[in-house]
Amino acid sequence: MQQRSTLLFLQAFPTSVAAKAASVTQVEQVLKQVGHPTVRKVAPKIHETLQQPSLSAHAITTRTKLRLALALIAQLLPLVEQIAAYEKEIERLFLTHADSQIFESLPGAGKRLAPRLLAEIGDDRSRYTACQELAALAGTALVLYQSGNYRKAHHRHACLKPLRNALYQLARTSRQQEPWADEYYQRKRAEGKSHSVALLALSNVWLRILYRMWTTHTPYDPAIFAASRQAHAPRAA
Repeated sequence: MQQRSTLLFLQAFPTSVAAKAASVTQVEQVLKQVGHPTVRKVAPKIHETLQQPSLSAHAITTRTKLRLALALIAQLLPLVEQIAAYEKEIERLFLTHADSQIFESLPGAGKRLAPRLLAEIGDDRSRYTACQELAALAGTALVLYQSGNYRKAHHRHACLKPLRNALYQLARTSRQQEPWADEYYQRKRAEGKSHSVALLALSNVWLRILYRMWTTHTPYDPAIFAASRQAHAPRAA
């Protein structure tokens, strides 16, 4: 629903009956209106799908919801255009920022997570004196609760949740590109940790890496990380 092509298609054929009655040529015309790159390939598939049996509502319900759908589409179309303008401006600001290469180099960050992380962490190197401060702000560092002989580590509730979510998403996507990240995640799962806890632990590792990259103005290099990991392996064991 966030795509302009979908909204214009629904605007042209707002009911299942209208969509079924549309010819391949009419579907092509709607797709061409939004500049779809593969009109001739997609239009016949859409037309074929529309001819399949589907549920239908009562005529009165269809007529009522038709008016609502058209009203909502009229509101969503300009909103979609404004969101696209926002994304274009965010991309421009990110690419012209001095730290863009640092965040862009993170595996799996892409054009959405990289600007989010830069916006949340910022570029003021004097803001944090240690990685632990940033980890506490992001909520990736555990908090130790103790009462008498009872001790338990739990996750922080008071933290910058947008930053924590961005790091969480980075941990999730990095598993597909960095073998060590997936290995670390699988090790946590083998220890009995849940999916979310394992990803949060991985996000804390990424935060330490990112903090080092950020303070030294150095983009991510898998070779550097592998060498550092091997050097610290005996100590960590």
